[in-house]
Amino acid sequence: MVKTIVGLMGTSVASGSTKMSTSAHLISILNLFKSHNIHELDTARVYAAGKSEALLGECAPLSHSFAISTKAPGFSPGSLAADKIESNCNASLAALKLQKMDIFYFHGPDRQTPLEEQCRAADKLYREGKFKRFGVCNLRADEVVKIHQICSDKGYVLPSVYQGGFNPLQRRAEFELLPLLRKLEMNYYAFSPLGGGYFSKPVDELRDPPKGTRMDEMTVFKNIYINETSLELLGKLTKVCERHGIKVKEATLRWYMHHGPLGDEDGVILGASNVEQMEENLNACENGPLPEEVVESFEDMWKGYKEKAGPYCV
Repeated sequence: MVKTIVGLMGTSVASGSTKMSTSAHLISILNLFKSHNIHELDTARVYAAGKSEALLGECAPLSHSFAISTKAPGFSPGSLAADKIESNCNASLAALKLQKMDIFYFHGPDRQTPLEEQCRAADKLYREGKFKRFGVCNLRADEVVKIHQICSDKGYVLPSVYQGGFNPLQRRAEFELLPLLRKLEMNYYAFSPLGGGYFSKPVDELRDPPKGTRMDEMTVFKNIYINETSLELLGKLTKVCERHGIKVKEATLRWYMHHGPLGDEDGVILGASNVEQMEENLNACENGPLPEEVVESFEDMWKGYKEKAGPYCV
């Protein structure tokens, strides 16, 4: 079954994201994760304005019983220059109070710094024992190929994990990226499994999101998920789920576990705004396969939206 990974984005994006205002609150969440046999935590240098890593560090040794992965900031020109990769990796380790992390990701593309420089910097840190696995996020397929080829040719640590956005409404990665990752023997970790609230909120609330929620504060989510076609398809899925007594959110998470394209070594990164919501999500992931009619409704959703679906990367 697909791995369940917990993402600790904190309050970096919207007040609807997982709140980790104190180490005491985070400890209660970490204990919940342990009770559900969660083994991996995902964070980043930029999450919670840099506080996510520090809070995890404050929760040691409990937090150190998990495999913790983090990300060097990307997206802007020069953000993945060698010196910045190294300084951000070391800063993350210090904040987390770790000697070695699980996955060290590039959070996004830096299309100014040469890829060879980026790969060389990652390999240096790997040889120094700073991380176990090298990962990339939000890259185009051709960029993944180039990075993998450089690392292979130079004898550098190979990227083994790709993290990107994927859910039943936004499935382009399944067809445009996953075949490549399988060929390169890379695993796929999917973030935004519930579409920033699309699969967990009523249609009426999505049309007019409450102030402070992710849908309200992040226009990127509105642009991707909120239109007449998407809301009509969600309405149809909701009716099918109701006939079987299943919430859409639960059905979506069970779809990942049992019916989607991800394999045993791939992962779904979950977040939630409180402990109760997180426990509900974890319980859903532990439930069994869906009724065939519900599975078919998810397929109908994709067929009805694939022409409008957004890109799998930035």
